[in-house]
Amino acid sequence: MKSLPIKMFTLYILTTLFLSFYGPMKYYNYDKFPVFIYIIGFLLSLYIGYAIANKYKIVINKKREYSDEMVNAISANNKRKIMKFVKISLNIAFLSILLEFLEVLLKNPASLSISNMASNYLDLNLGEDGSFYSFPILFRFLTGFFRNATMILGIYYWKNLKLRFKSIFIFFIILLVMVNMVAYGTQKFLGDIIIYTIIVLAIKMMDSDRRRTKKIVMISISLVMVLIIIFTFVQAQRYALLGITAENYGFRAGGQLYFDTDHIIFKILGNELGLGFAILLTGYLSSGYYGLSLCFKLPFQWTYGIGNSYFMSKLIAVLFNTSEIYEKTYLNRMTEVFGRNGLRTWNTIFPWLASDFTFIGTLFVFVIVGYLWQTAWLEIIKHQNPISIVLFATISLGLVFVPANNQLLNSIDTFIATIFTISYWIMFHRRYNF
Repeated sequence: MKSLPIKMFTLYILTTLFLSFYGPMKYYNYDKFPVFIYIIGFLLSLYIGYAIANKYKIVINKKREYSDEMVNAISANNKRKIMKFVKISLNIAFLSILLEFLEVLLKNPASLSISNMASNYLDLNLGEDGSFYSFPILFRFLTGFFRNATMILGIYYWKNLKLRFKSIFIFFIILLVMVNMVAYGTQKFLGDIIIYTIIVLAIKMMDSDRRRTKKIVMISISLVMVLIIIFTFVQAQRYALLGITAENYGFRAGGQLYFDTDHIIFKILGNELGLGFAILLTGYLSSGYYGLSLCFKLPFQWTYGIGNSYFMSKLIAVLFNTSEIYEKTYLNRMTEVFGRNGLRTWNTIFPWLASDFTFIGTLFVFVIVGYLWQTAWLEIIKHQNPISIVLFATISLGLVFVPANNQLLNSIDTFIATIFTISYWIMFHRRYNF
């Protein structure tokens, strides 16, 4: 159990690296060997953090002798503390998504039609929309921690919730999908929900018998399959609207890559659905390694500890009327030198962090990440610590997106939620080691 998360993650990273090297998306001038060596170094850094966390068992509380009555009283009090935290998070998160849903409904009811998902995404990303400065959006930015805590702990403590809060949680998920997947045309939050669900089910599986474990595994596989199917169809619809096909994708993407239409994926699914599925496998999950290889060829320019977050670099640009921070990042300089768009393409998390810490320094950052991730996991195993469950799931989500980008720090709501989660965990996690 101690090593399960890092073993699963290692398998995931090596799989995405394999898809990058041998998938249907092919790249021009792709230096694969430096990428392979660096990813091995990245995994070793995580393992070092994992080993440190296991060696220094800071999460084990001193054993004390209690009577049965004291044990029952302490247990009941602990349960009240946890459920109070879950209910507060649920109420704040539901209010946030309700405000956002009402804004969408009043502004453009047609955007809530499933048939308009692809066009909604294009309108939002290719046009200028001032709604992102409205009160519901600002409230969403500031309450991201409670949204994540609700998605994670709402699933984990589902059986402990009363009917009223179960109903609120269900409506929260429905509105979350309606606003983000339908009205905005993005699949990110659906992916977050499924990833968080699988993580929670994996935690639940530790205390399950063989029959329940088998059921949890089947549910997890089904959720992944649902996500893949939805993603494939939405991507196929989106690219069809743009007139992008497997044959002209490389030209439309800037001429640095192309799809091998003789690949088995296109043979089985055809060109339209095959393109949607191939975008998932080699676009989202593995194309970032190619961007990483291009960034390796650029010299280091320090971005003052801010360039690792696109949100922070934009904030500095607005406050001080300068775009110097982002201009110095590996992502921007890659765009200028090689023509690969640093913002509209995936380039892994590493160039973001390396803009501040260098590529070698970034490996040391992941020693700390590995330490926090494993410490949270140990607190889950030993104490079922709810705050550690939130931190563990948050870091896990960020690690899933390692082949893509700096998911936890790039946008304003994820930045605030991540910083708040880590700060809250550092200050209060020991209180929940019951």
